[in-house]
Amino acid sequence: MHDREGAMLALLQLMSGSSDPLGTRNAQRELARRGRELSESSVSRLLREMDARGWTEPVGTKGRTLAVEGRRRAAEAVLTHRAKDSLHNAVRDTKDLLDLLRARLAVESAVAGDAARAPQEGQLERLRGLCDQHARVVGSAPMIEQPGLQFHRAVVEMSTNKILGVAAEMMLAPQLDRVEAVLDTVLATRRDEEKVVAEHQAVADRIARRDPVGAEEAMRAHFEAMIAAVETSIVGGNEVLVQRLLEWVPAND
Repeated sequence: MHDREGAMLALLQLMSGSSDPLGTRNAQRELARRGRELSESSVSRLLREMDARGWTEPVGTKGRTLAVEGRRRAAEAVLTHRAKDSLHNAVRDTKDLLDLLRARLAVESAVAGDAARAPQEGQLERLRGLCDQHARVVGSAPMIEQPGLQFHRAVVEMSTNKILGVAAEMMLAPQLDRVEAVLDTVLATRRDEEKVVAEHQAVADRIARRDPVGAEEAMRAHFEAMIAAVETSIVGGNEVLVQRLLEWVPAND
């Protein structure tokens, strides 16, 4: 999240926990206590922007309180924070990994179909660029940048279905980036990385053709192949390795 947006959400949470209006100076002090060092003028600008968005309301010279929209935003921020916290330990064994992939199959297949309905040229160029980048770095150190994961996030950003978008963003939250790193390791061990690039290209091609059914089928085939790769690794005796990787790779903060 952009730091400016994060600061405004922090201000919303401060106000939601107080029965009194929040003034600029107190807001600056409380933000500093939470690790956000901002000047008084910067905090004042943020508060004015929150007024303009309809999140807050001035109370004379006393400060600001939350408007109805601000209370809704604050509640969303709390729920999102709690959900992301729970993700830290959401995938700890091979069963969890397969459960996540099956859930992503259902959601991201629908997302790909939705993304193919009216893609913009700039979005299509980004998908092509990510496919090209992925192909260039397969088997090399830059794979740590996870171009495959960025491809999936780019497809989600193209969807106009808000409910699907929320569900997909939760499954692709930064707290689960470590899981993608484990998947990359499993696929590299099986030498399946090139197949993943081809599968991503197939999804991108069908989105570019504005073919919702084809895009959904291509994304489904991609996840089915990943699930099969993980299941084969487990049956082949690598379950302990996958388990240790899930335990060893740290979750993002």
